[in-house]
Amino acid sequence: MKRIVTIIFYVVLAGCAKVELISDKKTPLPVTSPTALEIPVLKPIVVKIDLNQRQKKYLEESLPSNVREILEKSEKFEVLKEVIGKENSERELMTFEPNRTAKITIEKDKKEILEAFFYDAAREDSPAACYEPHHAIRAAFQNKTVEIEICFSCSRFEVKSEYGNFSGTITRKNPKSEKILDRIITAQGIEFKN
Repeated sequence: MKRIVTIIFYVVLAGCAKVELISDKKTPLPVTSPTALEIPVLKPIVVKIDLNQRQKKYLEESLPSNVREILEKSEKFEVLKEVIGKENSERELMTFEPNRTAKITIEKDKKEILEAFFYDAAREDSPAACYEPHHAIRAAFQNKTVEIEICFSCSRFEVKSEYGNFSGTITRKNPKSEKILDRIITAQGIEFKN
């Protein structure tokens, strides 16, 4: 009986040793597909704001409908901000070097940002000369991209898109979009180094 128990013990021990040998080979574990970890694809939204004829005309000149269409239909959408600390306060201010980003993952946020920005951008204002942008919006739809740098200090923005480059001004008096962009960056922004 003692001999049978000893044999069973060695069989079990040998089975464990075999498992250890398999795990010692360092066979890679199955990896989750990178697509499962990516940001979900956003659905198109419809921007609804009330504008008079003059505001519609100005918005079309500075942010043409084909550019707005990419923004509204964008599958990927992010907000960027340059937060200047003491360590980089002596750098050239005219360059935009974002160090915070927030990827927008729900359509409600994208709609809120675009409605506020289109509202501000339709209200032509006389800009200052500084142009030191600290905010940006980046969007992509079907391999077409739009990037908008915004300087709330001088009330100007610059657009780079598949359809050309454009510029415009935004309202100086309490721009809605600045508050929204800052709130989103504060709540969900991630710091990165250039």
